[in-house]
Amino acid sequence: MHKHTVYGHAEWTTHRSCWRHMTHMGTIGTSSVVLSLFPPTLFCTAIAIFVVCYNEAVDRGHLPHWAPLLHVESLPFTLTAPVLALLLVFRTNASFTRFDEARKAWGSNVNRTRDFARMALAWVRSASDADMLHCLLRHVKAYPFCLKDHLTAHADGDDGDDGLRGELAGILEKHEVESLLSSQHRPNYVLQVLSEAVGMVQVTYFEKMAMDDNLTRFHDNVGTCERIFNTPIPLQYTRLTSRVLLLWHLALPFGLWNACGWLTIPATFMSVAALFYIEEVGVQIEEPFCILALAAISKGIKDALDGLCAAHKQVSIVCSNCQQLDNAVQNPGFRNVCTSSPV
Repeated sequence: MHKHTVYGHAEWTTHRSCWRHMTHMGTIGTSSVVLSLFPPTLFCTAIAIFVVCYNEAVDRGHLPHWAPLLHVESLPFTLTAPVLALLLVFRTNASFTRFDEARKAWGSNVNRTRDFARMALAWVRSASDADMLHCLLRHVKAYPFCLKDHLTAHADGDDGDDGLRGELAGILEKHEVESLLSSQHRPNYVLQVLSEAVGMVQVTYFEKMAMDDNLTRFHDNVGTCERIFNTPIPLQYTRLTSRVLLLWHLALPFGLWNACGWLTIPATFMSVAALFYIEEVGVQIEEPFCILALAAISKGIKDALDGLCAAHKQVSIVCSNCQQLDNAVQNPGFRNVCTSSPV
């Protein structure tokens, strides 16, 4: 029985993998990366077609006897291929490092917002701080939306005020939205509001320190995202990779002719498509804030904090009932009734 179960799971995994590959193949025509590869791929393949047709005409005697064959030894390409591969790997790794760092910063935002809201709900108990608690929760929900707008609005060529106002309309009060939008650095404004609110609520010193530690993490994440946004990979590095890649493939058909003949054309096409695709992926993930689903992450943070607030109300009711029951048990009259009642 166990062997059949394992085999069935492996077979299902294989079928799912095959279906995934077929789905990916079906979307080639709509892929923005693939569409951007048409110019270099067609150009290099056209060079390969010309070289093959010309050399074939020379071999068959259709051209004058003095017409030379267009071919070189393949050794230079064998020696330079590892260099080209390392250049592509370094370029792609540099882009992925930026993407991974941005993803981790936003993952930290998810964790820290939940932890901050949990602390606020658990520690701010005074009735006089109820309004301040709601202010804390509103602004911690607004923080990811402000950071998202800060990182993407300028990239789109738009100040993003209308979009951000619509996102914050159901989170902040109207005067809070207008005050936030009038600030120069909106994420910092939200964090300053949170800092002031934490300083005003009636919690212990150590509780304030713990909440302030989360605010420090928020500032660190803002700084990390701004560093990634404001410090792109040097343009010279991108140009070097693109130029070396193009020149290498323009010369490739001349080195493949002796060994491949007519297969020079598909071999050149496959090499150009594969290596230029890798290079284009590195270029696209260089700007992670255009790829990461920041809107979905921000909405997920808001929904998670709403869930925490709802859970806090339910837990408060349960704890209140338990406290009432515990007080009743400790009441001497209740104990006398229990001890005097027959078993």
